Amino acid sequence: MINHDEQPLKLTDLDYLTGDHHLQMMKAALPYMNVPQQRVFSAAVKVMELKRTMGLFHDQQVAAMGISSPGSSSPADMLEAIRPYGNPREQETIGLLINLLRGVSSPAMDQMKSFLSPEQQSRMDAMQLMIQAMQQTG
Repeated sequence: MINHDEQPLKLTDLDYLTGDHHLQMMKAALPYMNVPQQRVFSAAVKVMELKRTMGLFHDQQVAAMGISSPGSSSPADMLEAIRPYGNPREQETIGLLINLLRGVSSPAMDQMKSFLSPEQQSRMDAMQLMIQAMQQTG
């Protein structure tokens, strides 16, 4: 079920490169079809998007998405890129992680973490471990 209280989805560069107005038209028509037709058309749209995605990599168009060689950007850069797509709570947590990666002192980070719920603190600790692992492999 669609929750209209949530923020609208934002499209990424990949969405623009793999979609087109015909696919959007097919998606818009889905609610007016019966369920078996919805299944077929939904699957067809996803297959077309997948084919377009595979074509990007085959045609070396991935540079159009800003994908560069591994190690040329930092985990903080990646977090900056994904931050706008999170809900407000996730954006706040990602912001804290970015500050951590960009050199905010540990005492300041500990103070910021004290304002988070235990669940958020746990998620942040897990993300810190993941980021440390990414930095060690990069």
